[in-house]
Amino acid sequence: MTQEQFRTRVERADREVFVITQGEDGYHVRSVRNPANSYLVSDTADGWLCSCPDFEAHAAEDPSWQCKHILAVQKKYLEPGNYEAAERDAIASEEHATEEPKAAEPPAQMVIKRSVSPDGRIDSVSIEFSLPVSGASEGGIKVQAERALRLQTEIARQFLSMNDKRPAATQPSRPQNGNGSLAAARVLDLGVSQGPYGERFFLNVAVGRDRARLFGSAKKIADALKALGETIPPEELGAGMRFNLPCRVTTERSADGRYLNVTQLLPIRTNGEMRYSA
Repeated sequence: MTQEQFRTRVERADREVFVITQGEDGYHVRSVRNPANSYLVSDTADGWLCSCPDFEAHAAEDPSWQCKHILAVQKKYLEPGNYEAAERDAIASEEHATEEPKAAEPPAQMVIKRSVSPDGRIDSVSIEFSLPVSGASEGGIKVQAERALRLQTEIARQFLSMNDKRPAATQPSRPQNGNGSLAAARVLDLGVSQGPYGERFFLNVAVGRDRARLFGSAKKIADALKALGETIPPEELGAGMRFNLPCRVTTERSADGRYLNVTQLLPIRTNGEMRYSA
């Protein structure tokens, strides 16, 4: 290896920053600019060896040949103070460049939905919270949930209080019956609403000039219809089904007096067996 060739490779080694990892089989050397290529440098009894193409192309003809990877390893271990600082910077720079950006957590959200029917009989509110919990401990998640539930309860109570204090002129007219006496009625159709525990079925029943509802699960509604001679499997019930079934009912008002609920449903003619009670 001539002095000119040696000087050229020293300059190459100086211009590049290498990451060198020492292992049992030798030194693994890779350039920060081209980290995909890694070469093995070994200090053997026969001299320094490298697996790079430059060394393999010249070593057979010149046993003293030294490539830039060998020179980098020698420089590191002969002059560690000049090389280690640059290597640390190179490693930090490389890791920063390949590090995947962390996805930002979505912000906490609160959604309030209010549902009001045209006749004013339905006036409900739902409060939903969305809180980021990734990285939080089990106890931290529990604390967040308890706070959210307390706030949700306060908002719901305030909403109910506002409804109770509305002027009488703006409140819907209240059903006049609902004293528990048996009255002629007619089942009109089937409705479905979404409650906190899933679907909630109800039959709309005309009681004179008033409208009452019979609430229940799909099975309970199917049993009530069967009592009137209409057999429909619970799984086939769907919102909007129309019936026009004459019947007799007993009713009672809701706790706030705004709604009329069916408590007992009977066919026009009964033999004592075809009866449904809510």
